[in-house]
Amino acid sequence: MSMRQKFPMSGGSLISRFMVILLIILILSILSITTLWYIDTRTQIESRFTLQQNHSEQILRQSVIWIDGGIRLYEYSFEPGMKEAMDMYLAAYNESGGDITKIDLPSLKTHLNETIGGTWDLYIIDAEGTVVHTTYTPDLFLNFCNYPSFYKTLTRIREEGAYVIDRTVKGFVKGSPNRKFAYQGTPDKKYVLEISRNFQTFIPKETETSYAELVKNLPRLNPNIVSIELFNTQGEIVTRWSADSGYGNYSPHIQEKVIRVLSEKKSHYYHEPDLKQAISIIYLSIQDTRYPSSPMMNLVGRIVYSTQEIEEKILEISIIYIAALLFTLLIAGLTVWKTSRYFSYPVKGLIQDLNQIADGDLNHQIRDTGILELKQIEGAINRLVSNLKEMIRTIQTQEEQVKNELSNRIQAEENIRNLLQEVQQKELQIQKSEERYRSVVETQNEFICRFTPDGTHIFVNDAYCRFFGKSCDEILGTKFSPEIPEDERIQLKNHLAGLTRQHPTDLNEHHIILPNGERRYIQWIDQAIFSETGEITEYQSVGRDLTEVKELEKSLHASDSLYRETVNAMDDGVFVTDSTHSILIWNGWKLGKQAKLLKEHKHLEGKKLFSILTYLTEKDYLEYDGVFSSGKIAVYETIIEKERPIYLETKIIPIITDDQVTTVVTLIRDITLRKESEKALHKLNLDLEEIIRKRTEDLQSSLDELDAFAYSVSHDLRGPVRAIDGFSHLLLLKAGDILDEENKHLISRIRESVTTMDRLIQDLLRFSRTARQPLQVIDIEMGGLVRGVITELTSQPETRNISVHIKDMRSSKGDPGLIRQVWYNLISNSIKFTLPDTVPDITIGSYEKESEIIYYIKDNGIGFDMQYADKVFEVFSRLAPSPNAEGTGVGLALVKRIILRHHGRIWVQSGKGRGTTFYFTVQGRDGSER
Repeated sequence: MSMRQKFPMSGGSLISRFMVILLIILILSILSITTLWYIDTRTQIESRFTLQQNHSEQILRQSVIWIDGGIRLYEYSFEPGMKEAMDMYLAAYNESGGDITKIDLPSLKTHLNETIGGTWDLYIIDAEGTVVHTTYTPDLFLNFCNYPSFYKTLTRIREEGAYVIDRTVKGFVKGSPNRKFAYQGTPDKKYVLEISRNFQTFIPKETETSYAELVKNLPRLNPNIVSIELFNTQGEIVTRWSADSGYGNYSPHIQEKVIRVLSEKKSHYYHEPDLKQAISIIYLSIQDTRYPSSPMMNLVGRIVYSTQEIEEKILEISIIYIAALLFTLLIAGLTVWKTSRYFSYPVKGLIQDLNQIADGDLNHQIRDTGILELKQIEGAINRLVSNLKEMIRTIQTQEEQVKNELSNRIQAEENIRNLLQEVQQKELQIQKSEERYRSVVETQNEFICRFTPDGTHIFVNDAYCRFFGKSCDEILGTKFSPEIPEDERIQLKNHLAGLTRQHPTDLNEHHIILPNGERRYIQWIDQAIFSETGEITEYQSVGRDLTEVKELEKSLHASDSLYRETVNAMDDGVFVTDSTHSILIWNGWKLGKQAKLLKEHKHLEGKKLFSILTYLTEKDYLEYDGVFSSGKIAVYETIIEKERPIYLETKIIPIITDDQVTTVVTLIRDITLRKESEKALHKLNLDLEEIIRKRTEDLQSSLDELDAFAYSVSHDLRGPVRAIDGFSHLLLLKAGDILDEENKHLISRIRESVTTMDRLIQDLLRFSRTARQPLQVIDIEMGGLVRGVITELTSQPETRNISVHIKDMRSSKGDPGLIRQVWYNLISNSIKFTLPDTVPDITIGSYEKESEIIYYIKDNGIGFDMQYADKVFEVFSRLAPSPNAEGTGVGLALVKRIILRHHGRIWVQSGKGRGTTFYFTVQGRDGSER
């Protein structure tokens, strides 16, 4: 074996490692320098683009504010005339004593046009925000409630009696001219007087061109701008500029983004990589909130920037970066390779010499490398080789001596070890023998005794003594003989006499009568012990009490007989087979014989199951193998195609012994009748589902048509009703002077009926919407909801004094808006249907019954006869005989519909003059459907 084989070399070359480290340092340095240059250059390009973008957008924002300021200065010139006109309008109102029917608006408009100049329109707005009188017909009956923010401002003006001047804007009706509005609240706080000065062209030409000049000059500051568009609050283009000669139409997608910016009041930025464009949609606020219409003066700017130039610059520096990186890496690799060659050649020569010496050539001389450090190593290695030769010779001599001495010692140790093992084995055998004897004799539950041929007991264990109820001292040394029935004594005597030297051991069973008279059945294993002369010196007997076993055998025998009779009487086929599929037990399967599913044999025990049952296939064989391997019950069905198909259900039950399946029980049941019943039932269910589906569709279609009809009729009726109200009002205004009191009274009755009709239509619309409105089911704190409804009802000026008692109110789940409508209708009914001279006394609460929360409201109202209990929940059903009673007959119908939509129920208890109590439930305790 060579020295290299004895001491294998491992690890990499030191010079190679040094060169690798040097190469890594060079690569990291070059990579860091070039990467820092690339990142810095790219950051400068992108920052320059972003700064230009931000600068352009800031100029646009500030310019819009300046231009709007110029428009505002232009509007100031009209405000003195507006104030003068409003003073005339307010004086006319005061002269009428607050009766707007006495104000001649057309004449007043003509007077303003002639005295102040320009074109004017006059309006009167009531407390509900409706234009009830105007010289501009398209705005008649305009309802400012549809504009909540503006309606709130009008309410403040009316309540404070303030004078407010507004900006010049387009009217709320499409096609309206530019109008500058002013508003004045009347001293009686009933109306808001509104005037407008109309302009076909309001903004001067110089101002109109300001926005165009702005979008035209902005690209000169930022050459990256491709196009600029300005939009007003209606999403219409105010002005635009594009580098292309043709503008084209802007897409609905752009208009959608503009409307989104207007609604969120926040600018949006996004990129179009395919078009190489960056797009900014900027919210341009005029930052002036002093006027009601100031929000309508805001603009939205859309600026499209070209990113082509910046992307080309980034691509250019990326190419330079990659080329410089590859070139410097190539130079670094060549430098490291040349350096490695220069340093590694002498070292490799030295390593070759050392390997040759390590292979056993100790006479080999180290070659001269000419390098000072390596020369010192060469000298040290030569001295080491000389010393090594001398040490080897000395070690070889000593090794021979040690080998001889070790051989002698090893032989002696082996002899001693063998002797110790034999001693230990003998001791272990003796110890185990004693332990076995003690374990078998002393601790066994079997009865163990030894006695001489004359019956003297020389050994008994504790179990033997306990069985006979005696102590061991009472038996040992005596001729103890247990009481045995007379007919079994002779059998025992013959049994002991039959033990010979050739057959010294035998089994014997007989009864023993204990001292308390109890008969026990004992099994004995008797062994005769012979002397060298062949005489019996003693007997050793080991007994077991088999009384319970014998009784169990009798019970099992009776149970087995009963089991076999029961199994044989079954219609199911029962087969017990072993792991080879041989039949151990079967019950004479009658159906199988009748249907010829098994081969006729006189005796099937021992036959293979798969040769007897003719319909079994490879699939059944796999099922049996699966049961034997897994130990799990298998159940599957089989169809036997005959003139009338036979359906069999096979259940394979494993019998496990010692964690292993030894046998299986196969139960084969005829399920043909069940399958035929299932098919008939399935067909019946399909037919029933189809009938239900068609009837459901018909019912749903009828309900949808009914709801749509009610909604359409109610909605279409409002137009004519409002027209009747408006024209009757105009009739009073224009012909009021020539009509007598009776005619005025008739017109007033018409208007009151129209109001009632409008309220009825609104209730009908609300009733129709309830069916279509989706439920928003959340947790409802019912007590707080009821208190809010009561506060709303009692805060109205015309509300009567009432007494309300709110008891325990359990929380529930439901749509809070709809449940609030339920409480509003029920509480308002309790107030309405109480005698005028009686203070309404209302009690509201809830209780739980049969896991259901029931809410109730009880009052001391006029009540009604319970024969009409169901009628109160019908639409337009009113039990109050008085025509002056409030309501339209829709409120309780709406309540019932809401409760039914919450999967609840509602009922009522009442009596004439004894008040009324309404009860209702909503879903379950936690909001789930009951």
